[in-house]
Amino acid sequence: MNKISGLLLSIILLFTLSTGATAQTTSQNLSDTNALKIADNASKHFWNALHGYKNQSCTQKTFSYKGTEYSYLCQEFNTKDKLVTYLGETFTNNAIEKGLTNYNYMTYKGKLARPIGDGYGMLEWKKAKIKSVQQKQNVRTYNLTVPTVDGDSVKRTVTFTKSGSTWKVNQFDAVQ
Repeated sequence: MNKISGLLLSIILLFTLSTGATAQTTSQNLSDTNALKIADNASKHFWNALHGYKNQSCTQKTFSYKGTEYSYLCQEFNTKDKLVTYLGETFTNNAIEKGLTNYNYMTYKGKLARPIGDGYGMLEWKKAKIKSVQQKQNVRTYNLTVPTVDGDSVKRTVTFTKSGSTWKVNQFDAVQ
């Protein structure tokens, strides 16, 4: 009788553990709500990277290089490693590398710099309308209609890639 009870208990335990793992995997799917939260957060990361700081502005020294005006990023982002670590919270490594190249970031005299430019996030990602257009195991693509602060709207296509257990944006300027 004890052997049968032990066997039944083992079967129940194995079944419980296997269904728990399935539920956990399923809960890591990307919902529309989570996609919007990630896009909003990625947009903040994008603009912080372009401005050169996250928490507190600094006096950003400027210099000219090959006819283009550059400014150094603030202390919290003054090396590529620091900026890549920050951007890695919301972007894939591939998106970061392409973004830093496309936006002409460079290390000059040991500090990270980028071309001087203006711009602020004018999109209200939290209010976006979202439509899933493609779903693969580790990739999701959405079309979004994002309101602007002046009452207009723009259309964006954002692709998310599962990186480990988290979803990240796969194109640096998809959320600008």
